[in-house]
Amino acid sequence: MKISAPSFVIPDSRANNVKYLKPLVHEVELLFFDSRHDFDMPANGEIAELAALNMDYSIHLPTDADLNTTDGWQVIDSYIDKLQSLKPLRMVIHPAESAFFLNEMDKRRKHNIIIENTDFYGSFFDDAADMGFGLCFDNPHAGDKARDFLDRYKSHIREYHLQGEADGKHHKSLEHIEPNLLESILANAKIYGATVCLEVFRQDDFLKSLEIIRKHT
Repeated sequence: MKISAPSFVIPDSRANNVKYLKPLVHEVELLFFDSRHDFDMPANGEIAELAALNMDYSIHLPTDADLNTTDGWQVIDSYIDKLQSLKPLRMVIHPAESAFFLNEMDKRRKHNIIIENTDFYGSFFDDAADMGFGLCFDNPHAGDKARDFLDRYKSHIREYHLQGEADGKHHKSLEHIEPNLLESILANAKIYGATVCLEVFRQDDFLKSLEIIRKHT
């Protein structure tokens, strides 16, 4: 099991977050959410700076593209092409739960894109798993079906987006996660060699979560 953290733990650039996180985690999840704004696409200088830091990366692809359309996939492809020089271990995508989406994923298998659960409503993830795609498990996204999702797809999960939830808000420290669920997630991550990303966006929440994780490893 490897530990990861997102590239926005401290209020600074992605590169400076990597510098801060490098002594503390095995990987950094580089976050890209808003493709509609030019600032989200990294410049060549930022790519070079990230590459020079000699860190293992995963990529969170933008969430605002309509992946039931060819245009939406062109947006995703622009990020894939731009970030290939970083040799990411995997890329995480929020799905459109459709046959069109899975067909487009099938065309891009070489990029090791894994599918994050944005909900858990039916047969889509069965189809994705049957096609051999890796999954990313975000515990609050699964809501009260988190255990069902974990039990059903644990052998397909390559990365966990682990976080607490308090007052209806996600991305809180692991002080706010049900202990038995945390133990199950970590046990399965160890068995199947998955990465656990502490997906919190405040330094204090990250440090508290890291301390909790270390007590379990």
